[in-house]
Amino acid sequence: MGTKKEEKIVIPFVKAVRVGNFKLWRGKYAIGQVKIDCLHVSNLDGSWMMRIPATMSLYGVICNGYSTEDEKLREQFLGMIFKNLYTIGTSASESLHDAFSILNEMFIFPYLFLSEKEMVKKMKEGYKNYGFDKGKVEEQIKNMVEYRKELYKLIEKKRDELIDDYERHLAIAHAEEPEAEKQLEQDAIAEEAMEMLN
Repeated sequence: MGTKKEEKIVIPFVKAVRVGNFKLWRGKYAIGQVKIDCLHVSNLDGSWMMRIPATMSLYGVICNGYSTEDEKLREQFLGMIFKNLYTIGTSASESLHDAFSILNEMFIFPYLFLSEKEMVKKMKEGYKNYGFDKGKVEEQIKNMVEYRKELYKLIEKKRDELIDDYERHLAIAHAEEPEAEKQLEQDAIAEEAMEMLN
């Protein structure tokens, strides 16, 4: 007697499924005469949506994430991706966009996460192992050291601006707090008076 073949968990075509606070479904997208598969992700009320064609690597990441049998893991993983897509795609925060741009640069060349000394050491080892021209290597390392210095200056500047902005908002909120408490007290007194009249 044969065993029942396990069905692969796939994202439904046209009919949306809920994943956390988002909806997800597959569809087709026409590029000229050619139709290609794509994924649609939207928030629950449909006011925000993103289409991801099968030609992008994120398509495969989402399909693989959805195919896991562990529903909790699926919700956590895809929920994180969709929340990131939504946040980056809708945020008006310049600081967030600056930070994402800088982080993306560092992921392209991850040695930038290291200290300058460690970065130089790794670059020298790497270029030596792959047989690059020594003169070009020295020039490339020099350029990357300068680039790293400028990048970290920018990170510090953006960090300081963000902290200043945050502290300014805290000061405003603190200054408005007594007025807000006073308003709450007045509202409570007015409500009490209305109850007594009724």
